[in-house]
Amino acid sequence: MEYSEQVVKLGLTLFELLSEALGWHPNHLKEMECAESILLLGHYYPPCPEPELTLGSSSHSDPDFFTILLQDQMGGLQVLHEDQWVNVPPIPGALVINMGDLLQVLKRRQEDKTFHTTSAGHLRDRFSSALLPRSLRFV
Repeated sequence: MEYSEQVVKLGLTLFELLSEALGWHPNHLKEMECAESILLLGHYYPPCPEPELTLGSSSHSDPDFFTILLQDQMGGLQVLHEDQWVNVPPIPGALVINMGDLLQVLKRRQEDKTFHTTSAGHLRDRFSSALLPRSLRFV
């Protein structure tokens, strides 16, 4: 419970910083009710001894403003950078922030979408946790 409360606080701070970065006052996105709903997801990936027979997640961008991701130490996250899939190695205690589609719409920069995927093929269980602030107004 404490983790989710702290990540929600971080999300609200990110909304303030993003508002300022876009040239608005710090509470602009919060006043637009962009953070009126929070979705917290837990992902479990079972061991996969034959990765060549298994798919990870498909390539996608996140539909919301941003996603705050906590990876386990197994890794598996990949981002598309200059038409190449690049591994995002987990850093102990670090969070990954994926910018989402709604933020790109506000910036009017659809070409900046953050496409990512997860790879399969680990011999141990993998876990990740994702927090997605949502606005019912934009869903």
